[in-house]
Amino acid sequence: MKKLLLVLSTLLLISCQNTPSFSKKSNTHIAQARQYSAESLRKKVHNLQLTPNWLQDNDKHFWFERYSLAHGQEFVLVSTTNFQKKALFNKAKLEQALDTAEAVIWHDSPMERVSLSNGKLKFDFKGEEFLCDITIAEYACELNKLKTSSQKVHIDYLSPDEQYYAKVENYNLFLCETLTHFCKQLTTDGSEATPYAVANPYPEEKLSNEAFDEQKRLGIYWSKDSKYFISYKLFRQGVNQLTLTDSVADKDFNVNAVRYYYPQAGDVKLPMGQLVLVDVARHKASLMTAPKIMQTYYGTAVWGQWHHGDFYYQDRRRGNQELYLRKVVAKENKVVSVIKEIDEEFIDPWVQTAYYLDNSERVIWSSQRTGYQHLYLYDLATGKLINPITKGDFTVRAIRAVDEENGVLYFEASGRESNRDPYLRHLYRVNLDGSNLKLLTPEPFEHDTRLSPDLNYIIDNYSDAKTPTQSWLRDANTGEKLVKLDEAQVSELFQIGWQPPEPFKVIAEDGVTPLYGLMYKPSDFDENQKYPIIDDTYTGPHNFFTPKSFATFMNLRPALAELGAIVIKMDGRGTSKRGRAFHRFSYKNLAGGTDDHVWAIKQLAKRHRFIDIDRVGIFGFSAGGYDTVQAMLRHDGFFKAGVSASGNHDFRVDKAGWNELWMGWPMTEHWEQQSNYTNVERLKGKLLLAHGELDSNVHPSATLRLVDKLIKAKKDFDLLIIPKMGHVLDANPYFVEKRWQFFIEHLQLQ
Repeated sequence: MKKLLLVLSTLLLISCQNTPSFSKKSNTHIAQARQYSAESLRKKVHNLQLTPNWLQDNDKHFWFERYSLAHGQEFVLVSTTNFQKKALFNKAKLEQALDTAEAVIWHDSPMERVSLSNGKLKFDFKGEEFLCDITIAEYACELNKLKTSSQKVHIDYLSPDEQYYAKVENYNLFLCETLTHFCKQLTTDGSEATPYAVANPYPEEKLSNEAFDEQKRLGIYWSKDSKYFISYKLFRQGVNQLTLTDSVADKDFNVNAVRYYYPQAGDVKLPMGQLVLVDVARHKASLMTAPKIMQTYYGTAVWGQWHHGDFYYQDRRRGNQELYLRKVVAKENKVVSVIKEIDEEFIDPWVQTAYYLDNSERVIWSSQRTGYQHLYLYDLATGKLINPITKGDFTVRAIRAVDEENGVLYFEASGRESNRDPYLRHLYRVNLDGSNLKLLTPEPFEHDTRLSPDLNYIIDNYSDAKTPTQSWLRDANTGEKLVKLDEAQVSELFQIGWQPPEPFKVIAEDGVTPLYGLMYKPSDFDENQKYPIIDDTYTGPHNFFTPKSFATFMNLRPALAELGAIVIKMDGRGTSKRGRAFHRFSYKNLAGGTDDHVWAIKQLAKRHRFIDIDRVGIFGFSAGGYDTVQAMLRHDGFFKAGVSASGNHDFRVDKAGWNELWMGWPMTEHWEQQSNYTNVERLKGKLLLAHGELDSNVHPSATLRLVDKLIKAKKDFDLLIIPKMGHVLDANPYFVEKRWQFFIEHLQLQ
């Protein structure tokens, strides 16, 4: 038996602008791939998404920005009275009014942060803000002096009436008068371990700023009438802390390190927040009698909003099987529970919605209690269900608008329309009592919609992976197309030989469930050749990850395909937005996420002779980094090469909120069984592990612990630790091209 050679190569990167040196054999592939990078392709496509800007002084008009190959940056005004389009302003007049020393190059899109109100056009141009009157024959422009005025000092956490503001000193709350800056101390028992209002900070903020003070970023929620604000007291004594290290600190060759709170999955103690109500008139802060709220990541401990004088917030209990909508009744200084949602497995907070109706004491609440994500109307005063609003075997994706006067809800959903991709979004309208459901965007595409302020019109951007975006104005009552507003310009993209990815569908191993994905081919694809296939994997249950719009070209897969490979992106069972039965495949089964991917690749290879099933690669980032290694351990040499970036290789070294949600809590033996640290002796194929040293989302120790296991198992692998980089390594050109080279070498790309 051959003696195994341990190759542990740690490559350090000082500048993200440098790229690695490659062999002459691979130079042609690399040059072609660079032309197909997301950044390069993005510059060749225009007008993918129309964003309407409605005039506040005339809600019958809106304008949008677009780009013309002939004329560069343009601004178009649309009337909903006669559906006419015209230029928002005269470019020549504006250039003359600006009177700049340099010419205005419209092809460089020089105007930024544009707004229009009462005939006054405001925008940034060459780093300065201008105000232009475009209602007069000869436009008049001037620098916006208010922007640079120092007369009004910015104050954080200011009350809506601007009479008071809140602050924290020595971890205690203060209420201050804006006019005099006199401050009243409201609490005295705050400390570093039990601070008031403090948001859990990212460690990079501490590393990059010597003067960083966590007491400057707070969780403060002012009531609209400025009579109260909500905050919290944070309990973090005994909570797990990690160290983030900057090994290439800039000064004096020092190594900078910072300790920070990071609740890991399975920890006995999590940071807990106890609600605080501050009564401004009484200058009093009261700890509320209510269950403490768990904090499982960075940021504030409480998320909520004021509605009709009360503060509403969602409270997720540990174990993720109970979710409450609670209400702080400020006038009575008490907390009451309004809605309780329960599930014996998990409640997914990533899709949870609460939409409060302005003109009544009602809320639209989302739930998967029937097996699909649907909307329900509740009475906020009593907490009683009034009626379901939506029902059926489809998934509600977003609430777009509510017409309370007429009792109508506009929402986007997917999966209702038969014989099409179940992920495609469509816009619907339905009465709040659940009657008269109507499809408004019937075309079999991915629809991204917005409603006009008067709810009479829809702006609809629709496309799919092969069809460029069309933007339409539609009637909100019937869905009728009224006028085509714009369409994507893609000629430059096709001129370089780019071809859109091909959607595919396979039936899962259960023989019943359809799975959907995209296949990317090289621009010089030849069906008579054999190509390796590379799986871009991410099976995280919090969403699905195969793009459905034309914007799918803006990712890393086209460039990778140009190296001479077939690249796929797909969503197997366990990912989101396909109903509860599809979703629960991943519950306590994150290790099984790539099983459907392996099955799909085998089916595609049977279907297409150009796929070489003996040369299969895999790569992924974060949860996809975990997938990559787990797939190589799990599928006995099926994958010949894998690149794992920023992987959370054991759920116990990762954040509590994400991992406990999908793996269950308390921990059981399946946590150990599904760890990448288990069974490392099964590794076959070539593996590149990569991690950023400043990754605060998944700590570098997650990868280094795996390295330790691989070394002890005498396994051959490569390691890339990148200084100054955080979680998203795809932002690093060196890493991207290192991954290219790895696949060129180990999958024998030609």
